[in-house]
Amino acid sequence: MSLELRVEQVREEHIEPYVHLSRAEFGKSPAVSQANHLRWKFMDNPQGPSVGIHLYKDGKLVARMVALTRLFLHRGKVFRAAHIVDFLVHPKERGMTPLFHLVSGLKKLSGFDFLLIMAPNPAGAAVWEKFVKMQGYFDLDVAVSPHRPMALLHSAGKIRRMALAPLVDLPWKFFAGAACWLAELPSDVQVDQQWPEASELDNMLSYDWGDRVVGLRTAEYLEWRYRRSPVFHYNAIFLRRKGELCGYLMSRRTAYDGIDCFFVVDAFGLPTISPGSWRFASRKQLALLQAPGPEMSIILGNTEWGSLAAMSRLPFMKVPPRFLPRKTTVYADWVSQPRFEIRKDNFYVALGDGDVI
Repeated sequence: MSLELRVEQVREEHIEPYVHLSRAEFGKSPAVSQANHLRWKFMDNPQGPSVGIHLYKDGKLVARMVALTRLFLHRGKVFRAAHIVDFLVHPKERGMTPLFHLVSGLKKLSGFDFLLIMAPNPAGAAVWEKFVKMQGYFDLDVAVSPHRPMALLHSAGKIRRMALAPLVDLPWKFFAGAACWLAELPSDVQVDQQWPEASELDNMLSYDWGDRVVGLRTAEYLEWRYRRSPVFHYNAIFLRRKGELCGYLMSRRTAYDGIDCFFVVDAFGLPTISPGSWRFASRKQLALLQAPGPEMSIILGNTEWGSLAAMSRLPFMKVPPRFLPRKTTVYADWVSQPRFEIRKDNFYVALGDGDVI
């Protein structure tokens, strides 16, 4: 029985084999095991087609990696990244041979300027560092803000009884609320949930970030990423100054390790928006959620600069790296001649720039 490697554009005929491979590992429930999610993720992306690195055994798909097209902007020029996601080998086929086959497929990718990986676990990081010899440029930050500390401790298994939780949570709510209120004054923006016209979004997103590197955001891309997902529901808040669109905040409420969480998925806007205005927008989003609200808010991304830097202050607190259960490292490798430096102080990454999971 021989293995065959194919590097090919992801098409409709690959969706069902993807589903079967995913279900062998994850079962039927997760999004990665659902055909409508896979079709949306790999075939509907307006930034370009996805390319699959596929390993077949006797004509059956037994392993895959997918290069998801992601465009980045630097000094007015657009660069095409092969964002490597969905690294999966069938449980019965795991070993060094399939791994080497998949890694060799990376060299057969064409039409991209650089490879990009955001490795969320030590096993994945070992592959990129040891086998692909890719450079890890920086780790993403994690900032958290507890909203209901007693419920959070209960979900984490630290306490058993919840009878006095509302009373015990009151001092924290008062402190966090007062800190936010003071930080938000004065806020010169208004927020609403009305999705703007495409022309208004494109006009705001056309700002020249100079030497900074940002994922290309267009009205079409945001529509696909945050409104057309068949599985995930995102909450959108738009910031306006004197009626003019100046930013947006995307979030998703979900359970993470058994904890009811509010994830800041993407925060993007003009650099003139104050930190207090960003925190004001996040609090407005939280206020719109169904009571009693999430137990914790989380930011995962590069908080070195930009909107995430503005948000990751009280009531958010950065988690020291030594306390993180795992780190997420940004790896990259240029396919064409390097055109810009990749540094933590110039490469903006929010959770929405990562894999769609």
